[in-house]
Amino acid sequence: MRLKLFSCAAALGAMAGFVTAQTTATNSAGFSVSPETREAVQRLIGDSVLNGKAYDYDEYLADMIGPRLTGSANFMRAAQWAEQQFRELGLANVHTEEWTIPATWEPDGPAVGRIVSPVDHVLHIYSVGWSPSTPPGGISGNVVYVQSIAAEALDAQKAQIAGAIALVDAASRGTKPTVQSILAGYEHLVSLAPAAIVTTGIANGAESQGAMSFSGKITAMPVAQVGLEDSLLIKRLLASGPVSMQFSLKNRIRTDVKIPNVIAEIPGGEFPDQVVAIGAHLDSWEPGTGAQDNGTGAASVLEAARAIKALNRPPRRTVRFILFSGEEEGLLGSNAYVQQHQGDLAKIDAVLVTDSGAEPAKGWSLEAREDEKSPMATIGPLLAGLGAVDISTNTGDIFSTDHAAFDVSGVPTLVLWTAGDKYRTLHHKASDTFDSVVQKDLTQGSTVVTVTAYAIADSREPFATHSSADDVRAMLEKSGDWDGYTYLKQIGALP
Repeated sequence: MRLKLFSCAAALGAMAGFVTAQTTATNSAGFSVSPETREAVQRLIGDSVLNGKAYDYDEYLADMIGPRLTGSANFMRAAQWAEQQFRELGLANVHTEEWTIPATWEPDGPAVGRIVSPVDHVLHIYSVGWSPSTPPGGISGNVVYVQSIAAEALDAQKAQIAGAIALVDAASRGTKPTVQSILAGYEHLVSLAPAAIVTTGIANGAESQGAMSFSGKITAMPVAQVGLEDSLLIKRLLASGPVSMQFSLKNRIRTDVKIPNVIAEIPGGEFPDQVVAIGAHLDSWEPGTGAQDNGTGAASVLEAARAIKALNRPPRRTVRFILFSGEEEGLLGSNAYVQQHQGDLAKIDAVLVTDSGAEPAKGWSLEAREDEKSPMATIGPLLAGLGAVDISTNTGDIFSTDHAAFDVSGVPTLVLWTAGDKYRTLHHKASDTFDSVVQKDLTQGSTVVTVTAYAIADSREPFATHSSADDVRAMLEKSGDWDGYTYLKQIGALP
Protein backbone atom coordinates (compact mmCIF):
# COMPACT_ATOMS: atom_id res chain seq x y z
CA MET A 1 0.00 0.00 0.00
CA ARG A 2 1.10 3.55 -0.77
CA LEU A 3 2.16 5.48 2.35
CA LYS A 4 -0.53 8.06 3.15
CA LEU A 5 1.01 11.44 3.89
CA PHE A 6 -1.79 12.49 6.20
CA SER A 7 -1.67 10.77 9.57
CA CYS A 8 -4.74 9.59 11.46
CA ALA A 9 -4.07 12.28 14.04
CA ALA A 10 -4.06 14.97 11.38
CA ALA A 11 -7.31 13.62 9.98
CA LEU A 12 -8.97 13.66 13.37
CA GLY A 13 -7.67 17.17 13.99
CA ALA A 14 -9.14 18.30 10.69
CA MET A 15 -12.51 16.89 11.71
CA ALA A 16 -12.51 18.13 15.28
CA GLY A 17 -14.16 21.42 14.45
CA PHE A 18 -17.21 19.66 13.01
CA VAL A 19 -18.18 17.35 15.84
CA THR A 20 -19.55 19.73 18.43
CA ALA A 21 -21.95 21.86 16.39
CA GLN A 22 -25.19 19.93 15.94
CA THR A 23 -27.69 22.60 14.95
CA THR A 24 -28.64 23.37 11.39
CA ALA A 25 -26.54 26.21 9.96
CA THR A 26 -28.60 28.49 7.71
CA ASN A 27 -27.66 31.63 5.82
CA SER A 28 -29.79 34.70 5.18
CA ALA A 29 -30.93 33.33 1.82
CA GLY A 30 -32.10 30.05 3.37
CA PHE A 31 -29.29 27.70 2.27
CA SER A 32 -28.54 25.35 5.14
CA VAL A 33 -26.21 22.63 6.36
CA SER A 34 -28.09 20.16 8.55
CA PRO A 35 -26.65 18.05 11.40
CA GLU A 36 -26.99 14.94 9.26
CA THR A 37 -25.07 16.63 6.43
CA ARG A 38 -22.35 17.61 8.88
CA GLU A 39 -22.12 14.05 10.16
CA ALA A 40 -21.86 12.70 6.62
CA VAL A 41 -19.13 15.25 5.82
CA GLN A 42 -17.11 14.07 8.83
CA ARG A 43 -17.17 10.56 7.42
CA LEU A 44 -16.32 11.81 3.93
CA ILE A 45 -13.26 13.67 5.19
CA GLY A 46 -11.99 10.70 7.16
CA ASP A 47 -12.44 8.33 4.23
CA SER A 48 -10.98 10.75 1.67
CA VAL A 49 -7.90 11.48 3.77
CA LEU A 50 -7.20 7.86 4.74
CA ASN A 51 -8.47 5.94 1.70
CA GLY A 52 -8.58 8.51 -1.10
CA LYS A 53 -7.40 7.44 -4.56
CA ALA A 54 -6.92 10.76 -6.32
CA TYR A 55 -3.14 10.33 -6.29
CA ASP A 56 -3.45 6.83 -7.77
CA TYR A 57 -5.91 7.96 -10.42
CA ASP A 58 -3.58 10.79 -11.46
CA GLU A 59 -0.57 8.48 -11.55
CA TYR A 60 -2.37 6.13 -13.93
CA LEU A 61 -3.50 8.95 -16.21
CA ALA A 62 -0.07 10.56 -16.37
CA ASP A 63 2.28 7.57 -16.36
CA MET A 64 0.28 4.75 -17.93
CA ILE A 65 -1.70 6.77 -20.50
CA GLY A 66 0.35 9.96 -20.87
CA PRO A 67 -0.42 13.13 -22.84
CA ARG A 68 -4.07 13.28 -23.89
CA LEU A 69 -4.47 15.53 -26.90
CA THR A 70 -8.15 15.79 -27.76
CA GLY A 71 -9.09 13.05 -30.21
CA SER A 72 -5.76 11.23 -29.97
CA ALA A 73 -5.47 7.52 -29.24
CA ASN A 74 -4.25 8.39 -25.73
CA PHE A 75 -7.28 10.57 -25.11
CA MET A 76 -9.67 7.86 -26.24
CA ARG A 77 -7.90 5.38 -23.94
CA ALA A 78 -8.29 7.85 -21.07
CA ALA A 79 -12.00 8.29 -21.78
CA GLN A 80 -12.55 4.52 -21.89
CA TRP A 81 -10.55 4.07 -18.69
CA ALA A 82 -12.51 6.79 -16.87
CA GLU A 83 -15.80 5.27 -17.99
CA GLN A 84 -14.59 1.90 -16.65
CA GLN A 85 -13.66 3.46 -13.30
CA PHE A 86 -17.13 4.96 -12.92
CA ARG A 87 -18.72 1.58 -13.71
CA GLU A 88 -16.49 -0.27 -11.24
CA LEU A 89 -17.47 2.23 -8.55
CA GLY A 90 -21.10 1.30 -9.15
CA LEU A 91 -22.27 4.69 -10.42
CA ALA A 92 -25.48 5.12 -12.40
CA ASN A 93 -26.08 6.43 -15.91
CA VAL A 94 -22.45 5.96 -16.96
CA HIS A 95 -22.16 7.04 -20.57
CA THR A 96 -20.43 9.31 -23.07
CA GLU A 97 -21.87 12.21 -25.03
CA GLU A 98 -20.20 13.13 -28.30
CA TRP A 99 -19.56 16.41 -30.03
CA THR A 100 -17.61 17.11 -33.22
CA ILE A 101 -14.28 18.93 -33.32
CA PRO A 102 -13.39 20.52 -36.68
CA ALA A 103 -9.96 18.88 -36.61
CA THR A 104 -7.67 16.82 -34.42
CA TRP A 105 -3.94 17.43 -34.39
CA GLU A 106 -0.80 15.56 -33.35
CA PRO A 107 2.89 16.10 -34.19
CA ASP A 108 4.26 13.50 -36.60
CA GLY A 109 7.90 13.69 -35.64
CA PRO A 110 10.03 16.60 -34.40
CA ALA A 111 10.04 20.05 -35.94
CA VAL A 112 13.37 21.27 -37.35
CA GLY A 113 14.52 24.79 -38.12
CA ARG A 114 17.44 27.19 -38.26
CA ILE A 115 18.40 30.78 -38.77
CA VAL A 116 19.86 30.90 -42.28
CA SER A 117 21.32 34.41 -42.31
CA PRO A 118 23.13 36.51 -41.19
CA VAL A 119 24.31 33.52 -39.12
CA ASP A 120 23.76 29.78 -39.30
CA HIS A 121 22.07 28.80 -36.04
CA VAL A 122 20.02 25.69 -35.22
CA LEU A 123 16.76 26.57 -33.40
CA HIS A 124 14.91 24.94 -30.55
CA ILE A 125 11.65 24.74 -32.47
CA TYR A 126 8.27 23.06 -32.05
CA SER A 127 4.96 22.98 -33.88
CA VAL A 128 2.23 25.05 -32.24
CA GLY A 129 -1.01 23.16 -31.69
CA TRP A 130 -3.44 22.98 -34.61
CA SER A 131 -0.82 24.19 -37.08
CA PRO A 132 -0.81 22.64 -40.54
CA SER A 133 2.30 20.91 -41.79
CA THR A 134 4.72 22.90 -43.89
CA PRO A 135 5.20 21.97 -47.54
CA PRO A 136 7.63 19.06 -48.03
CA GLY A 137 10.58 21.42 -48.46
CA GLY A 138 9.67 23.49 -45.43
CA ILE A 139 9.18 27.26 -45.29
CA SER A 140 11.91 29.86 -45.79
CA GLY A 141 11.68 33.62 -45.54
CA ASN A 142 12.63 36.86 -43.92
CA VAL A 143 11.58 37.42 -40.32
CA VAL A 144 9.53 40.42 -39.23
CA TYR A 145 9.18 41.12 -35.51
CA VAL A 146 5.56 41.98 -34.63
CA GLN A 147 5.81 44.82 -32.12
CA SER A 148 2.15 44.59 -31.10
CA ILE A 149 -0.80 42.41 -32.03
CA ALA A 150 -3.19 45.33 -31.49
CA ALA A 151 -5.08 45.92 -34.74
CA GLU A 152 -3.78 49.43 -35.42
CA ALA A 153 -0.16 48.37 -34.80
CA LEU A 154 -0.54 45.33 -37.05
CA ASP A 155 -2.03 47.45 -39.81
CA ALA A 156 0.99 49.77 -39.60
CA GLN A 157 3.23 46.75 -40.29
CA LYS A 158 1.03 44.95 -42.81
CA ALA A 159 3.28 45.62 -45.80
CA GLN A 160 6.22 44.01 -43.99
CA ILE A 161 4.16 41.14 -42.56
CA ALA A 162 2.58 39.95 -45.83
CA GLY A 163 4.56 36.99 -47.13
CA ALA A 164 7.10 37.11 -44.31
CA ILE A 165 7.65 34.98 -41.20
CA ALA A 166 6.05 36.95 -38.37
CA LEU A 167 7.76 36.65 -34.96
CA VAL A 168 5.58 37.23 -31.87
CA ASP A 169 6.70 37.29 -28.24
CA ALA A 170 5.24 38.22 -24.85
CA ALA A 171 5.89 41.92 -25.44
CA SER A 172 3.83 41.73 -28.63
CA ARG A 173 0.78 40.80 -26.59
CA GLY A 174 1.09 43.87 -24.34
CA THR A 175 0.80 44.25 -20.60
CA LYS A 176 -1.96 42.29 -18.87
CA PRO A 177 -3.46 40.89 -22.09
CA THR A 178 -6.91 39.32 -21.96
CA VAL A 179 -8.05 36.13 -23.65
CA GLN A 180 -10.02 38.14 -26.18
CA SER A 181 -7.20 40.59 -26.92
CA ILE A 182 -4.81 37.71 -27.64
CA LEU A 183 -7.28 35.78 -29.79
CA ALA A 184 -8.41 38.89 -31.68
CA GLY A 185 -4.80 39.95 -32.21
CA TYR A 186 -3.78 36.59 -33.61
CA GLU A 187 -6.87 36.51 -35.82
CA HIS A 188 -5.94 39.92 -37.24
CA LEU A 189 -2.32 38.85 -37.75
CA VAL A 190 -3.46 35.79 -39.71
CA SER A 191 -5.62 38.04 -41.92
CA LEU A 192 -2.50 39.95 -43.01
CA ALA A 193 -1.26 36.77 -44.76
CA PRO A 194 2.21 36.11 -43.39
CA ALA A 195 3.88 33.04 -44.86
CA ALA A 196 4.16 31.65 -41.34
CA ILE A 197 4.00 32.74 -37.70
CA VAL A 198 6.62 32.01 -35.05
CA THR A 199 5.75 32.45 -31.38
CA THR A 200 8.09 32.46 -28.39
CA GLY A 201 8.42 29.70 -25.81
CA ILE A 202 10.16 29.78 -22.46
CA ALA A 203 13.70 29.87 -21.11
CA ASN A 204 16.27 27.14 -21.79
CA GLY A 205 14.95 26.66 -25.30
CA ALA A 206 11.80 25.02 -23.96
CA GLU A 207 8.27 24.74 -25.28
CA SER A 208 5.01 26.00 -23.79
CA GLN A 209 2.31 24.38 -25.88
CA GLY A 210 -0.95 25.99 -27.00
CA ALA A 211 -3.01 26.92 -30.04
CA MET A 212 -3.72 30.21 -31.76
CA SER A 213 -7.51 30.02 -31.66
CA PHE A 214 -10.46 28.77 -29.60
CA SER A 215 -12.08 26.98 -32.51
CA GLY A 216 -10.47 23.57 -32.95
CA LYS A 217 -9.74 24.55 -36.56
CA ILE A 218 -6.39 24.27 -38.30
CA THR A 219 -4.58 27.61 -38.65
CA ALA A 220 -4.41 29.08 -42.16
CA MET A 221 -0.60 28.98 -42.24
CA PRO A 222 2.11 27.07 -40.37
CA VAL A 223 2.76 28.23 -36.81
CA ALA A 224 5.93 27.28 -34.95
CA GLN A 225 7.39 28.17 -31.56
CA VAL A 226 11.03 28.81 -30.73
CA GLY A 227 12.67 28.93 -27.32
CA LEU A 228 13.02 32.25 -25.54
CA GLU A 229 16.77 32.52 -26.15
CA ASP A 230 16.27 31.87 -29.88
CA SER A 231 13.65 34.60 -30.04
CA LEU A 232 15.93 37.07 -28.25
CA LEU A 233 18.76 36.24 -30.67
CA ILE A 234 16.53 36.86 -33.67
CA LYS A 235 15.48 40.24 -32.26
CA ARG A 236 19.11 41.24 -31.66
CA LEU A 237 20.03 40.24 -35.20
CA LEU A 238 17.06 42.17 -36.60
CA ALA A 239 18.40 45.32 -34.93
CA SER A 240 21.37 45.15 -37.33
CA GLY A 241 19.66 44.05 -40.54
CA PRO A 242 17.55 41.39 -42.26
CA VAL A 243 17.19 37.90 -40.77
CA SER A 244 16.01 34.84 -42.63
CA MET A 245 15.03 31.45 -41.27
CA GLN A 246 13.81 28.06 -42.45
CA PHE A 247 11.72 25.42 -40.69
CA SER A 248 9.72 22.24 -41.31
CA LEU A 249 6.72 20.85 -39.44
CA LYS A 250 4.94 17.56 -39.99
CA ASN A 251 1.59 17.05 -38.22
CA ARG A 252 -1.15 14.42 -38.36
CA ILE A 253 -4.57 15.98 -38.91
CA ARG A 254 -8.07 14.49 -39.14
CA THR A 255 -11.22 16.49 -39.77
CA ASP A 256 -14.72 16.38 -38.26
CA VAL A 257 -13.94 13.91 -35.47
CA LYS A 258 -16.43 12.75 -32.82
CA ILE A 259 -15.12 13.42 -29.30
CA PRO A 260 -16.66 12.08 -26.05
CA ASN A 261 -17.41 13.76 -22.74
CA VAL A 262 -17.57 11.10 -19.99
CA ILE A 263 -20.50 11.31 -17.56
CA ALA A 264 -21.76 9.36 -14.53
CA GLU A 265 -24.17 9.99 -11.65
CA ILE A 266 -25.09 9.19 -8.08
CA PRO A 267 -28.88 9.70 -8.02
CA GLY A 268 -30.28 11.97 -5.33
CA GLY A 269 -32.36 10.49 -2.55
CA GLU A 270 -34.94 13.26 -2.28
CA PHE A 271 -34.62 15.59 -5.31
CA PRO A 272 -33.23 13.30 -8.03
CA ASP A 273 -34.16 15.72 -10.84
CA GLN A 274 -31.98 18.44 -9.31
CA VAL A 275 -28.26 18.15 -10.08
CA VAL A 276 -24.95 19.28 -8.63
CA ALA A 277 -22.20 18.73 -11.20
CA ILE A 278 -18.50 18.17 -10.52
CA GLY A 279 -16.38 18.67 -13.62
CA ALA A 280 -12.82 18.75 -14.93
CA HIS A 281 -11.20 18.35 -18.31
CA LEU A 282 -9.62 15.03 -19.22
CA ASP A 283 -7.60 16.26 -22.19
CA SER A 284 -4.10 17.71 -21.95
CA TRP A 285 -1.27 19.05 -24.06
CA GLU A 286 1.93 17.27 -24.88
CA PRO A 287 5.01 17.33 -24.45
CA GLY A 288 4.36 16.60 -20.74
CA THR A 289 1.90 14.01 -19.48
CA GLY A 290 -0.80 16.34 -18.18
CA ALA A 291 -0.37 15.31 -14.54
CA GLN A 292 -1.15 18.79 -13.21
CA ASP A 293 -3.19 20.15 -16.13
CA ASN A 294 -5.51 18.49 -15.71
CA GLY A 295 -4.83 15.02 -14.41
CA THR A 296 -5.26 16.36 -10.89
CA GLY A 297 -8.70 17.72 -11.74
CA ALA A 298 -9.86 14.54 -13.48
CA ALA A 299 -8.52 12.49 -10.58
CA SER A 300 -10.42 14.70 -8.12
CA VAL A 301 -13.67 14.08 -9.99
CA LEU A 302 -13.10 10.33 -9.87
CA GLU A 303 -12.17 10.50 -6.17
CA ALA A 304 -15.29 12.52 -5.35
CA ALA A 305 -17.34 9.82 -7.09
CA ARG A 306 -15.55 7.09 -5.11
CA ALA A 307 -15.92 8.83 -1.75
CA ILE A 308 -19.58 9.82 -2.12
CA LYS A 309 -20.50 6.37 -3.39
CA ALA A 310 -18.59 4.70 -0.53
CA LEU A 311 -20.44 6.86 2.01
CA ASN A 312 -23.59 4.88 1.21
CA ARG A 313 -25.72 7.94 1.97
CA PRO A 314 -26.71 9.61 -1.29
CA PRO A 315 -27.27 13.34 -0.94
CA ARG A 316 -30.70 14.81 -1.54
CA ARG A 317 -29.76 15.95 -5.06
CA THR A 318 -28.18 13.93 -7.83
CA VAL A 319 -24.41 14.41 -8.15
CA ARG A 320 -23.25 14.33 -11.77
CA PHE A 321 -19.60 13.74 -12.59
CA ILE A 322 -18.39 15.13 -15.93
CA LEU A 323 -14.99 14.70 -17.55
CA PHE A 324 -14.91 17.22 -20.37
CA SER A 325 -12.88 16.98 -23.57
CA GLY A 326 -11.49 19.73 -25.78
CA GLU A 327 -10.85 22.24 -23.00
CA GLU A 328 -7.34 23.03 -24.18
CA GLU A 329 -8.56 23.91 -27.67
CA GLY A 330 -11.07 26.47 -26.39
CA LEU A 331 -13.49 25.01 -23.78
CA LEU A 332 -15.03 23.07 -26.64
CA GLY A 333 -16.36 20.04 -24.75
CA SER A 334 -18.04 22.00 -21.95
CA ASN A 335 -19.45 24.49 -24.47
CA ALA A 336 -20.89 21.56 -26.44
CA TYR A 337 -22.34 20.06 -23.24
CA VAL A 338 -24.14 23.29 -22.36
CA GLN A 339 -25.52 23.64 -25.88
CA GLN A 340 -26.69 20.01 -25.87
CA HIS A 341 -28.39 20.48 -22.47
CA GLN A 342 -30.09 23.84 -22.84
CA GLY A 343 -33.39 22.33 -21.75
CA ASP A 344 -31.85 20.83 -18.61
CA LEU A 345 -29.73 23.71 -17.30
CA ALA A 346 -32.50 24.92 -14.99
CA LYS A 347 -32.19 21.63 -13.08
CA ILE A 348 -28.47 22.13 -12.37
CA ASP A 349 -28.17 23.66 -8.91
CA ALA A 350 -24.41 24.28 -9.14
CA VAL A 351 -21.34 23.34 -11.17
CA LEU A 352 -17.98 22.84 -9.42
CA VAL A 353 -14.87 22.76 -11.62
CA THR A 354 -11.31 21.89 -10.67
CA ASP A 355 -8.46 22.86 -13.01
CA SER A 356 -5.64 24.45 -11.01
CA GLY A 357 -3.25 21.63 -10.19
CA ALA A 358 -2.22 19.97 -6.95
CA GLU A 359 -1.43 22.87 -4.70
CA PRO A 360 -3.22 23.31 -1.36
CA ALA A 361 -6.74 24.55 -2.06
CA LYS A 362 -7.40 27.92 -0.45
CA GLY A 363 -11.13 27.68 -1.07
CA TRP A 364 -13.30 28.59 -4.05
CA SER A 365 -13.42 31.25 -6.73
CA LEU A 366 -16.91 32.66 -7.28
CA GLU A 367 -16.19 33.94 -10.81
CA ALA A 368 -18.27 37.14 -10.44
CA ARG A 369 -21.15 35.41 -8.61
CA GLU A 370 -21.32 37.72 -5.59
CA ASP A 371 -24.58 36.05 -4.52
CA GLU A 372 -22.64 32.88 -3.71
CA LYS A 373 -20.80 34.50 -0.78
CA SER A 374 -23.60 33.80 1.68
CA PRO A 375 -24.06 30.06 0.99
CA MET A 376 -20.26 29.60 0.93
CA ALA A 377 -20.08 31.22 4.37
CA THR A 378 -22.52 28.56 5.56
CA ILE A 379 -20.40 25.78 4.06
CA GLY A 380 -17.19 27.36 5.39
CA PRO A 381 -17.12 25.59 8.79
CA LEU A 382 -17.10 22.23 6.99
CA LEU A 383 -13.91 23.27 5.17
CA ALA A 384 -12.16 24.95 8.11
CA GLY A 385 -10.21 21.88 9.19
CA LEU A 386 -9.01 21.49 5.60
CA GLY A 387 -7.75 25.09 5.51
CA ALA A 388 -9.97 26.01 2.57
CA VAL A 389 -12.46 28.59 3.82
CA ASP A 390 -11.36 31.50 1.61
CA ILE A 391 -13.27 32.77 -1.40
CA SER A 392 -12.01 34.78 -4.36
CA THR A 393 -14.04 37.33 -6.28
CA ASN A 394 -11.25 37.95 -8.80
CA THR A 395 -12.58 37.47 -12.34
CA GLY A 396 -9.24 37.48 -14.16
CA ASP A 397 -9.76 33.82 -15.13
CA ILE A 398 -13.50 33.99 -15.72
CA PHE A 399 -13.24 32.47 -19.23
CA SER A 400 -10.28 30.20 -18.52
CA THR A 401 -11.84 26.79 -17.87
CA ASP A 402 -14.96 24.65 -18.15
CA HIS A 403 -17.23 26.56 -15.79
CA ALA A 404 -17.47 29.45 -18.29
CA ALA A 405 -20.29 28.20 -20.52
CA PHE A 406 -22.39 27.40 -17.44
CA ASP A 407 -21.59 30.72 -15.78
CA VAL A 408 -22.71 32.84 -18.74
CA SER A 409 -25.85 30.67 -19.02
CA GLY A 410 -26.82 31.71 -15.50
CA VAL A 411 -25.94 28.49 -13.67
CA PRO A 412 -24.19 29.01 -10.30
CA THR A 413 -20.54 27.96 -10.62
CA LEU A 414 -17.51 27.52 -8.40
CA VAL A 415 -13.87 26.97 -9.41
CA LEU A 416 -11.38 25.42 -6.99
CA TRP A 417 -8.96 28.14 -5.89
CA THR A 418 -5.28 27.46 -5.35
CA ALA A 419 -2.32 29.84 -5.33
CA GLY A 420 -1.37 28.57 -8.80
CA ASP A 421 2.32 29.47 -8.49
CA LYS A 422 3.56 25.94 -9.11
CA TYR A 423 0.83 25.25 -11.66
CA ARG A 424 1.79 28.19 -13.87
CA THR A 425 5.40 27.04 -14.08
CA LEU A 426 4.39 23.55 -15.23
CA HIS A 427 1.21 23.60 -17.27
CA HIS A 428 1.50 23.08 -21.04
CA LYS A 429 5.20 22.26 -20.61
CA ALA A 430 7.41 19.17 -20.66
CA SER A 431 7.72 19.47 -16.88
CA ASP A 432 4.00 18.74 -16.33
CA THR A 433 4.65 15.19 -15.14
CA PHE A 434 3.57 13.08 -12.19
CA ASP A 435 6.74 13.64 -10.16
CA SER A 436 5.55 17.23 -9.62
CA VAL A 437 2.37 16.10 -7.82
CA VAL A 438 2.45 16.15 -4.00
CA GLN A 439 0.10 13.53 -2.58
CA LYS A 440 -1.04 15.44 0.50
CA ASP A 441 -1.84 18.53 -1.58
CA LEU A 442 -3.88 16.57 -4.11
CA THR A 443 -5.65 14.72 -1.29
CA GLN A 444 -6.55 18.00 0.42
CA GLY A 445 -7.84 19.56 -2.81
CA SER A 446 -9.90 16.55 -3.86
CA THR A 447 -11.40 16.37 -0.36
CA VAL A 448 -12.39 20.05 -0.56
CA VAL A 449 -14.15 19.32 -3.87
CA THR A 450 -15.95 16.29 -2.41
CA VAL A 451 -17.09 18.03 0.77
CA THR A 452 -18.29 21.19 -0.97
CA ALA A 453 -20.24 19.29 -3.62
CA TYR A 454 -21.83 17.00 -1.06
CA ALA A 455 -22.88 19.90 1.19
CA ILE A 456 -24.52 21.69 -1.74
CA ALA A 457 -26.21 18.53 -2.99
CA ASP A 458 -27.51 17.58 0.46
CA SER A 459 -29.00 20.94 1.41
CA ARG A 460 -32.78 21.17 1.46
CA GLU A 461 -32.51 24.56 -0.26
CA PRO A 462 -30.92 25.56 -3.58
CA PHE A 463 -27.34 26.82 -3.45
CA ALA A 464 -28.04 30.02 -5.39
CA THR A 465 -30.48 31.35 -7.95
CA HIS A 466 -30.11 30.98 -11.70
CA SER A 467 -29.30 34.30 -13.33
CA SER A 468 -31.39 35.73 -16.16
CA ALA A 469 -29.73 37.02 -19.32
CA ASP A 470 -30.06 40.55 -17.94
CA ASP A 471 -28.50 39.44 -14.65
CA VAL A 472 -25.58 37.86 -16.49
CA ARG A 473 -25.00 41.01 -18.50
CA ALA A 474 -25.07 43.17 -15.37
CA MET A 475 -22.67 40.76 -13.64
CA LEU A 476 -20.20 40.79 -16.54
CA GLU A 477 -20.42 44.54 -17.03
CA LYS A 478 -19.74 45.09 -13.33
CA SER A 479 -16.70 42.82 -13.45
CA GLY A 480 -15.42 44.38 -16.69
CA ASP A 481 -15.82 41.13 -18.64
CA TRP A 482 -18.73 41.99 -20.95
CA ASP A 483 -16.55 42.83 -23.96
CA GLY A 484 -14.69 39.56 -23.52
CA TYR A 485 -17.94 37.65 -23.38
CA THR A 486 -19.34 39.28 -26.51
CA TYR A 487 -16.13 38.53 -28.42
CA LEU A 488 -15.99 34.89 -27.31
CA LYS A 489 -19.68 34.45 -28.06
CA GLN A 490 -19.18 35.97 -31.51
CA ILE A 491 -16.46 33.46 -32.39
CA GLY A 492 -18.51 30.55 -30.98
CA ALA A 493 -16.35 29.94 -27.89
CA LEU A 494 -19.30 30.51 -25.53
CA PRO A 495 -23.00 29.65 -25.93
